[in-house]
Amino acid sequence: MTKLLGITVALVVLVGGCVQDATELSDSDHIYNLLASNGTVEMRPLEGQGEDGDGKDGTHPEFWFRQLANESAAFEVILENDPSTGICTVTVVRNLYADFYIDVVHDGEFNPGIKPISDIRTRRAVVERYDDVSIHGGWVLTHITPAEYSLNSDIPQEVFIQSMKIYKGDDLAWECDSPDTFYDIETGLPVIESGELIRLEVEVLHTNPQYDPEFYLYAHGPCPSWPRHFMNDEGLWGDRVASDGIYSYEWYAEASSDHWFIAADIIDADTMLDQEEDDYDSGAWGMIALKE
Repeated sequence: MTKLLGITVALVVLVGGCVQDATELSDSDHIYNLLASNGTVEMRPLEGQGEDGDGKDGTHPEFWFRQLANESAAFEVILENDPSTGICTVTVVRNLYADFYIDVVHDGEFNPGIKPISDIRTRRAVVERYDDVSIHGGWVLTHITPAEYSLNSDIPQEVFIQSMKIYKGDDLAWECDSPDTFYDIETGLPVIESGELIRLEVEVLHTNPQYDPEFYLYAHGPCPSWPRHFMNDEGLWGDRVASDGIYSYEWYAEASSDHWFIAADIIDADTMLDQEEDDYDSGAWGMIALKE
């Protein structure tokens, strides 16, 4: 069994008004600073407005969105082995506190209830030290896993992402069937060109379905109009085969940043039924996509 060395360190750049000598930093300090400055490690909050209710069924709300309540710059880094070996596997952990605004009354007016969100986001990474004099003590990020979003509350999580595939046209660009799969930073990430036709395909699991539909599934990414779009298994919007358990959404990528973050986000139908009960249940996977 691998012994986990837990550290939570501050990003220290100033000491007494002077820049701290890099030789005074430990390997764990250098690794933390590297991860704090590298956008590839980012695990976005997936906030913002989703598509409104449009008559899909009676359980889909009229309006809903997530609003970030607290996003600290600090995060936890867990070293999974001694960095003195020159190569280290780490787990990056970020807490997320937000509010889920939801209005289930289809009356054309916005009078939402608010459900609290407490999530934990994790992503593993591999860092390697190439020398002792370069920036960050010579440490370089070489591999990452997808970001996994899980509940961090007393509510039992019942909805989970099981697999993700990203297609460019009909060509498979990236796939994952475990959030612990490592991908090479240079060669293993999906690369997407603005205007390119993208399709996200996802398989999911609900451990205790109570309603029909059991859940709602959304695609996040460089999408048009909204930051997230409804995924389906009805042979629509790029879904190739109806009712085969593979949910899809297809769109033309829109330029938004140097790095694009593509995620699949599942929300339990029970969460969508009312705007009073504290029953938020959701899970997600997300992966950085490089802009071509």
